[in-house]
Amino acid sequence: MSDAVLAVLIDTLVTRFDTPPGSADAHTPLGQSAVDSLALVELGLLLEERLGTPVPEGVLHPDQTLREAAQALAALDSPHPAATPSA
Repeated sequence: MSDAVLAVLIDTLVTRFDTPPGSADAHTPLGQSAVDSLALVELGLLLEERLGTPVPEGVLHPDQTLREAAQALAALDSPHPAATPSA
């Protein structure tokens, strides 16, 4: 799932934040992708729309690589063990 989220994240950076195509990959820090703290809020809102899941403030931060950000975003859509009914 995080590979699909990574693709959406990179596409959003390229199409909405003027990140040059091919300049962002899984190892690129968010802060190096032309995203400042204000843009992180906007990025979170755009990703909420594209991924269909809420992105709470603080999930994304400039020091994360795009892979780490994608994993954090993918985890938002996963059920938490405590919320899973026991058999």
